[in-house]
Amino acid sequence: MKFPYLWTLNLFLSLFFARAVAQIPPKIVPATTSAPPPAQTPLPDAPVVKAGLLPKPSDTPEPYSQAQIDQWLVGTQNPATLRTLMKCESSNTDVARPDSNGLISYGLLRFNGTATWDAFASQAGVSGTPMNPRAAITVADWMISHGELHRWTCAHIQHLL
Repeated sequence: MKFPYLWTLNLFLSLFFARAVAQIPPKIVPATTSAPPPAQTPLPDAPVVKAGLLPKPSDTPEPYSQAQIDQWLVGTQNPATLRTLMKCESSNTDVARPDSNGLISYGLLRFNGTATWDAFASQAGVSGTPMNPRAAITVADWMISHGELHRWTCAHIQHLL
């Protein structure tokens, strides 16, 4: 036998590379949809759900027309700021998806996680979820009026502060 320890070296290298390959994270490819966007018809409000009980993240956004959003902004104290925030945060789509911090962001105004919504919805006197556009707008309007605009990344990006 010319190389008596070759099988030992072969075993060691096989185990080493198997372990190294197992530590490589899988490639994550975002899902894309090929379906056409839904028609721009008035959509009913989302059902009222107790604050803190949020829907599962969705893969298909629910776009709203600017006319619908402008109608919901009637009577708010900060319509221009809310309009700018919604365009920047969500492109006027109502969706729940993971954000850069790993938490799910919900609704037109991308309420991140559940703690922010739970705290401010109760202070604003709103029940429901951030997936209900009218509830989200009401809570965001209250937050902006009470000095909480800094909580939205887009407020910084759009120079609203």
